[in-house]
Amino acid sequence: MSKFCLILICCTAFFVEADAVLMFGRINETSPCLIAMCYEDSDCVPVGCDVDVYGRIGCGYFRLNKYQYQQCYMPDRGELSEEDGWMRCAHSYECSATCIKTVAARFRVKCYAKSVCETIARLHDGGANGCRDRRTIEYWKKVESRCGDQCNSDPIFKRH
Repeated sequence: MSKFCLILICCTAFFVEADAVLMFGRINETSPCLIAMCYEDSDCVPVGCDVDVYGRIGCGYFRLNKYQYQQCYMPDRGELSEEDGWMRCAHSYECSATCIKTVAARFRVKCYAKSVCETIARLHDGGANGCRDRRTIEYWKKVESRCGDQCNSDPIFKRH
């Protein structure tokens, strides 16, 4: 019985609107840029944490770090401690994607003449001054190579 369950778990995958394959459930994402970032950060798997080049610990789909969580006003925290709220958000695609978009919206004025996808990618990688930090160019190029001409096809920042 356990071999059957293991095979079933290994072979189960869910498809996303943007043709992304995930083993952890369906994400409802239409932005090729965010999907490319998700794959670049974690292969779009919410499990685990890594230390980035700046020494920050990032977890979940986008390797969301605690500073990003604080800068996006700590969504989904509720009555949880800041640490537990960060972990909950990092392991939720919707919460972490919203957090990344919120941080990018706050600091995008520092990214003059950059495309929307480059802006969000470089701010995500390097923080508030990511567009001014040359070290974020490599991450942006990796994201761009994943989404190509589709990187800016879906507006991430919407005007109301």
